[in-house]
Amino acid sequence: MNQTVNVNEMSFGQYIEAKRKGLENHPSLRATAMAIGVSPQFYSEVEKDKKGAFKQDRLDALASFLKLNDEESSLFYKKAAASRQRGDYAIPSDLPEYIVERSYVEQALRLAKELDAGEEEWLQFVKEMQKKREVK
Repeated sequence: MNQTVNVNEMSFGQYIEAKRKGLENHPSLRATAMAIGVSPQFYSEVEKDKKGAFKQDRLDALASFLKLNDEESSLFYKKAAASRQRGDYAIPSDLPEYIVERSYVEQALRLAKELDAGEEEWLQFVKEMQKKREVK
């Protein structure tokens, strides 16, 4: 009996396994592990959710290897963060470095927190950024 799982309900391990097996050339677990520079055993443990997600450089390599589009990449990094979650929150692994390297991003987040910026303010900001991306 084949059960289909909604991608939003998949764990990180289930998600990367489904994406790997969905590639046109159906790369083996071993080939995928070698491509991102980890042992097949470690990769298998991550895919089986016995270990948390890889470190950032390996995640980036895997996202590239799996040929993820923007939407898939976003979900990939969210699932990776959730698999390594500490406490009651998780920050997608592609964001901390960006925040730390740009003091103005940290300042903006602190100001938003101080002002208790709501969804409306953040959606307006996102809309403005999307307009800038479209101009590029």
